[in-house]
Amino acid sequence: MSENINIYGLTPRDRSKRDSQYYYKESKRLRKEVLTLADKLKEHPKRFSISNGIEMDVEITKSDLKTIASKMTQDNKFNAIKNALAKDIEGYLKKAKYIGWRPTIQGKHAEAVYFAYYNRLLGARSYLCMRKMHNSGFFKPYAIIDEDTFSNEIGSVRKDKPPK
Repeated sequence: MSENINIYGLTPRDRSKRDSQYYYKESKRLRKEVLTLADKLKEHPKRFSISNGIEMDVEITKSDLKTIASKMTQDNKFNAIKNALAKDIEGYLKKAKYIGWRPTIQGKHAEAVYFAYYNRLLGARSYLCMRKMHNSGFFKPYAIIDEDTFSNEIGSVRKDKPPK
């Protein structure tokens, strides 16, 4: 059975491969922009306060953005979207919906009190994971994850407000 060919002479498999290559290149380009932005935060972290679901004093450092940009999935389109969103964490938080929080896992992330999750749909459903730091009390961005990754953590996410 032959595949459907559109007016451009591409089969669905060809289009999928072409799109994947495009998003791969785009994710790399956007990753480079995030890392350039991260370098500007080296000596001067970005700090702001926000009240969206919970009150947070946020600090974004070079290492926070590098961590987010370095976490890659198998989905090149999501990687491109994630890197684009990482360029404006403050804007993400302003327009996102607070989902809930979860305690840290025993023996992991000793630097964090808990993780708070925010959700946004922009090209793909994404979840921003913010961690509240023990030493400073600041919230710091940790990851922008896709729906599949979040669904593995949803069982431990509490919908109420986290402890102070």
